[in-house]
Amino acid sequence: MRKPLSPLQAFAADAQGATTRGVPLDHQLLPWLSIAQAADALSSAPRWRLRQDLPHIESLLPEYRGRRPTLTHDAQPAPTESLDQLYERFRSAAEDMELAGCFELAFTTVSAVCRLAIDSGYAALALATVHLGRVARQMNDYDSAEQCYESAVERTIHERDGPLAARGYIGQALIHDMRGNRPAAERLYRKALRAAVFGGGAYVHACQGLMTLSISDNRLADALLFGWKLYDASEQDTETRASALTDLSVVALRAGFFEPAKLGFAQVINMRPAPRALLLALGGAVRAAARLDNTDDIRQLGQAIDTEIARANQPHDAAQVLMYLAEAHWHIGERVAARGALERARVLATTYRYHEYEFRVDAMERDWAASPTLQPSFDEAPVPFSRPSASMRTSIARLTALR
Repeated sequence: MRKPLSPLQAFAADAQGATTRGVPLDHQLLPWLSIAQAADALSSAPRWRLRQDLPHIESLLPEYRGRRPTLTHDAQPAPTESLDQLYERFRSAAEDMELAGCFELAFTTVSAVCRLAIDSGYAALALATVHLGRVARQMNDYDSAEQCYESAVERTIHERDGPLAARGYIGQALIHDMRGNRPAAERLYRKALRAAVFGGGAYVHACQGLMTLSISDNRLADALLFGWKLYDASEQDTETRASALTDLSVVALRAGFFEPAKLGFAQVINMRPAPRALLLALGGAVRAAARLDNTDDIRQLGQAIDTEIARANQPHDAAQVLMYLAEAHWHIGERVAARGALERARVLATTYRYHEYEFRVDAMERDWAASPTLQPSFDEAPVPFSRPSASMRTSIARLTALR
């Protein structure tokens, strides 16, 4: 299990990372350092001291008062106990750090919350542990993430709390998915779906995971079913809606409906979701542009992709999107740009040991050498039907009506 850095060490690491990525975070980093330091100091204080200083503690993080993190207990109301509310404020601040790619500060902050919550109820500790696993996963420390998820599942199962265990199952499923074990991932997503509160956050994430796996297996009708359920249930959640719409557009792309796919991706980009979601939408948009032979769009999207790769700080997604961009450039005859994007994907795949992506980069280079006029594959298997059903056409047509 990775040990958290001290707040100052985490600040220095994330400041250097932001500088390297060219992302201006000067006005945010110092307040986040103060938050991490406060969490760290409180986590080492004895419980009696926390109770004694409760009036002062309640005044901490006023900008996060009343705000809840995305990882909550779907079967319970918002906490009313002061310390539990403070844990949520710290975790909400950590989510802002995550969105900016400052994962060391987020990891240090949430680690402190885990230490704080040890003597609290099991739910507060389990939620903080799942959150810590999510941060570790984004840092590509899958072993630490897996340990966090396993710990949370064991604790919640012991308490017979299925809805909270569902959060841990989803984390475990994500790890299996990223390691290429799709059957295990699907089993755990379905397990989470059965345990989750209908319509709650865990339920939504389980649907998202099952939709993604359905797309990977070309079960497009299943993917559309899960996708529109997500979209319709997420009117008040921009990020979830953007994710659902991105995946629905991918289904349209796979089924050969390139114009609806383009419109769907454009809708997501206009929504300006979090950097990672925006990066994935741009990757889909450049695939649709290549299918439609739109050279200008490919060039413009390539510039936007470069910007979002720096902001998102998500090397796994960046490597995939760069491969899509490379194929798009190759398709329109821009060989230098194609090879440049592919080499950037290779560097990421090698640095972070994404072996599947290393193999794909090698395969793309071999294919290009064998046939300079090769049509792009865009990571798509053949669609298993020649004539989409009327219901599928109607479902995909919804993408053209979105505004």
